[in-house]
Amino acid sequence: MFILSCEPATSAIPEWHREVFRGHEDVVTSQEGWSPGSLNLAQAFATKLRTLLAHGDITRLLVDFSRRADDPERFSRFSLKLTEEQRRKLDERHHHAHFKILKQRIEEELRKEDSAIHISLRADNRPDMATVEFIQDPSRDVETAFVRKWTDALRIAAPDLKFAVVSDPNYGLSSALRDEFPERFGSISVVASQSSFLNGTPIRWEKLKKLLLETLPR
Repeated sequence: MFILSCEPATSAIPEWHREVFRGHEDVVTSQEGWSPGSLNLAQAFATKLRTLLAHGDITRLLVDFSRRADDPERFSRFSLKLTEEQRRKLDERHHHAHFKILKQRIEEELRKEDSAIHISLRADNRPDMATVEFIQDPSRDVETAFVRKWTDALRIAAPDLKFAVVSDPNYGLSSALRDEFPERFGSISVVASQSSFLNGTPIRWEKLKKLLLETLPR
């Protein structure tokens, strides 16, 4: 039923593109280059659910996996220094490959099940965000029903946990997948507060992961 992904998983730079970031290594390892905690969260889900995880394999400063394939902002100010051919190869080897893997896994799941849910997992550090955010398209019944079940269970298991349900039908990767699968499919993003990963506040990271996994609708 579940297809898991993590887009801002790493700050890795292929050897042949290191020159582009010379003198800017601190930017690559900053929040601009990746999202610490994201891969750790996604791997916990993959392990618990015993399913495969598709994740970004290079820094989002080369190409942002969370954006649509036709979004010019998938390329940062650094990747715009590359030639058009180099950017085409980044798309082909990384962005398109990631999307293709997700499509294949969704197709396989829909052949076996009545519905399929893609969950994109990441951590963020916005000061105004809730401890957990669920981003969905409210027009998709499969998404709203799933998120409602999850948040109802969370509310019972952890009454003090601050979470938010965010309506964003235009979130890049999810909207592109919805275009490919108009029926029996939902794509949601689960965003955890990075302060839990880095500082253990407002809730310890391991406890937060356990809560999310124990309340996940099956």
